[in-house]
Amino acid sequence: MDEYQKPASDGKAGKGLLVLLVIIVMALGATVGILLSKMSDQAKHSAEVQEFLEGQRQLLENDLTELQDEFGALQTDNDSLMNLASEQQERITRLLAIQADNAHRIRLYQRELEVLRGVLRNYVLQVDSLNQSNLALRAERTELTRNLAVERSTTARLTQDRDELTSTVQRAQVLTASDIRTLGLNNRDRETPRVRNIVKLQTCFTVRENAVAAAGDRMIYLVLVMPNNSVLANRTNATFRTHDGAEIVFTDRRAIDYDKTDIEVCIFTDNNDRLTEGNYEIRLFCDGYLIGTSTFVLRN
Repeated sequence: MDEYQKPASDGKAGKGLLVLLVIIVMALGATVGILLSKMSDQAKHSAEVQEFLEGQRQLLENDLTELQDEFGALQTDNDSLMNLASEQQERITRLLAIQADNAHRIRLYQRELEVLRGVLRNYVLQVDSLNQSNLALRAERTELTRNLAVERSTTARLTQDRDELTSTVQRAQVLTASDIRTLGLNNRDRETPRVRNIVKLQTCFTVRENAVAAAGDRMIYLVLVMPNNSVLANRTNATFRTHDGAEIVFTDRRAIDYDKTDIEVCIFTDNNDRLTEGNYEIRLFCDGYLIGTSTFVLRN
């Protein structure tokens, strides 16, 4: 009986071993599946993290590029600030050249970005302050220019008024001569109208009273204009200067002591065979001004 029962026992053992192997294989398969699933999840998570980091890096680069443009857009006449802004632009350029491919570098990017934004805000405040100061200075300069123009205009007007007043006073002080009469005298000092008998001319006139004019010595110049429109000159061709700067040759002259009252004056001119028949004009000057004129005729 024992011999027939042994094979049955071996068969049961083989089946148990097979079952055990199946269980082990299934356990290994489940373990491998779990590991593969975890690896897949980890790979997916890593890809998501990398995608997030890449997005953050791109955002930071965009922010840095925009910040760089803002530094470049700063406009001021202050050379120091412009140089500092250029240095910050170069700093950003160096940052952009760094490959921020991990969280640590991205955090460094972010901290650097905040620092740069603070610097930019400070620069903007300084630029605004400088621009406001420049605007105030320009407004002040414009006001000073306007005031200077007004002052110059006022000065020019006052100068013109002063000159006009001076000219008016000067004209008011000019003496006048009236009752101008010229006679030809012969060798007996008797009047004659004929040139061949005239030894000298006598020109008499009245210097009129002028309350504005100053009293004192005056020189009266007589200019005798001949029929040919030339001036009968004195022996030395001496001249006098008019109020406008002209130099005029005179014929004769006479000094007077003006006392602000009417004065009768006579000036004598020698013929010396210089006179001819025709129309003559007498012009009298004092202090550079023409004070009277008259005409007369000489016959042959």
